[in-house]
Amino acid sequence: MSTLIQAPASMFRAILFQRSQQAIQAICLTVVTLSLMLSVPRHAQAQPEGYAIGINDHVLYRNNAELDTTLSVYDDSSTKFVRINIDWRTMEPAKNTYNTQKTAALDYYFQKCADRGIRVLVSIAYAPAWANGGHEQMGWPPINPVDYADFCQWFVEHFAHYQSALGQRTLEAIEIWNEPDLCDMFFRGYDRYAPEAATKYAQMVKVAGGRIQTVRNALGANDILILAPVISDTHNVSWKTTGSWIDAFYAVQNVTDYYDVFSWHSYWMNAGSTGWLPPELPPCFSTTNQQRSIMGKLTSPLTSEIWHRLVANGDHLKPNWCTEIGGSAKSATPDHANRYLSFAEQQTHLTDIINVLHNESITNLQRVYWYEIFDEPHLGSSSESTYGMIALNNSNPITYTGTIPVNTADRTPKPVYSTYVNADKGTGTTTSAFFDDFNDGYADGWTAMPGTWQLVNNALVNPHNANTATCTLDFPYWTNSDTSLAIRFTDPWKKAGVIARYDGSQGYYLRLAGNSIVKSHKLELLVNQSVVVSSGLNDVYDLSNFQTLRISVIDEVNGTRIKGFINGNEHINYLDTSMYYASGQLALRAEPWTGTVTVDDVTVSE
Repeated sequence: MSTLIQAPASMFRAILFQRSQQAIQAICLTVVTLSLMLSVPRHAQAQPEGYAIGINDHVLYRNNAELDTTLSVYDDSSTKFVRINIDWRTMEPAKNTYNTQKTAALDYYFQKCADRGIRVLVSIAYAPAWANGGHEQMGWPPINPVDYADFCQWFVEHFAHYQSALGQRTLEAIEIWNEPDLCDMFFRGYDRYAPEAATKYAQMVKVAGGRIQTVRNALGANDILILAPVISDTHNVSWKTTGSWIDAFYAVQNVTDYYDVFSWHSYWMNAGSTGWLPPELPPCFSTTNQQRSIMGKLTSPLTSEIWHRLVANGDHLKPNWCTEIGGSAKSATPDHANRYLSFAEQQTHLTDIINVLHNESITNLQRVYWYEIFDEPHLGSSSESTYGMIALNNSNPITYTGTIPVNTADRTPKPVYSTYVNADKGTGTTTSAFFDDFNDGYADGWTAMPGTWQLVNNALVNPHNANTATCTLDFPYWTNSDTSLAIRFTDPWKKAGVIARYDGSQGYYLRLAGNSIVKSHKLELLVNQSVVVSSGLNDVYDLSNFQTLRISVIDEVNGTRIKGFINGNEHINYLDTSMYYASGQLALRAEPWTGTVTVDDVTVSE
């Protein structure tokens, strides 16, 4: 069954024009082509959007009884996305020695989250004294980033196996550090926003990000995402100066290759130092310093903001996640001078954030995590203790003098909690533009030459023949896309694959190629009909059984990035600086005398 999934309006406008042209072409080709089914897929239906709303929570220092209470609150609030902090200092007190008590508690937590289908984002930060030069204070970076990479590897290897009953991985993503631009607090040894600190952080991103990429590939866990640079404020005045922290970060060669998602934080007070300027309805400006409000900072390429830096370095094409946003509230009366919202303002703040996310007001914003689910009484009388949706006593105004375990606390929801409970929190899944498993007995929208691809036993099959056999998906045309399909051969020593941005004769062609003489296989990428990359497969894949072939095609600043995967393992990574193909259709191709080739479960995501 083929399913055309809901896509942005701009995509449909382009498709309407393209379809009118395709209809004319289809009429002309009728006498020489066999259309498996020329209509737009008849089984179109809406797919949940790719956004999601989550919460921050500090679970590392809770015992199992406290975790049970925590999880019951997740259940009551229909929470499915959580960001937790992993304090490296606590978890690895000596090199290669791990805190067994905390590890066991995290195992318990991950298993319970897996049982509920909850996805967990972990923020791994703060080097232990043995790795940071002897400092006991929180917030120091490692002397050697390899130590941090080693810990990240241990964490992924230990926790990557947790999955829901539907096979969805519980460990969804790893954030490399926390607010490293606030050097005086979280990347100590440097002044706040120091460019030299950004350079060191970027080098750590390359080492740790590269290690996580290697480990997730080895585990078949390429769905685990890597997040950076986790900046504290995307419209900070420091970004306006050439040579700023963010400029120094991007100046480290190829740093953007080592993370998948651009992550950032914001709080309402970043919009101005006097008066309450919440970040709803971008753009809005502070009356005191004209800084652009946080939720407006990624909506237009102002030269005084961070957006043009993202564009210059290709990060504007990545998903962006706001992994901390919120505001502190302790009573019905606001106290803005001391960084407190009223309960009503805190509730409005979350409502506005949800609207910005739902309305797609920010480029590529997919995820927002409210900070946080519970108050933190151990932080005492400061505004830092009352960011939660749920107070841990019933005092009015809320005041704290010390730690209160969540399982014994008088848990008192603030008004913001009801907004969160009733919100459409999304699914967090990547928006699929097209899916076809052919199980309905139709090949809607696929067109092939006579005697080539045809529907057999709920799959597309190309029989053994003497001609190059191409089968196109008539609708729509794609630019940036990620396509996967199941493929198998009766003769594994032949050639077949998938073409992205197909222009009627060629495109970015990812093919499996076998050599019957030397009995070897390769994954090849052809551009302009020439092989530009060839990756030996060492015969680790049995092509007589279904394997998942995937091609990702993304425009970057300096060209088009094409990646090729088998079963989630990356084998091809190529930058086409000539940008031969701006857009095109999806096509399947089997080369002459290839034997029978079967394709199933075709998915295209944007």
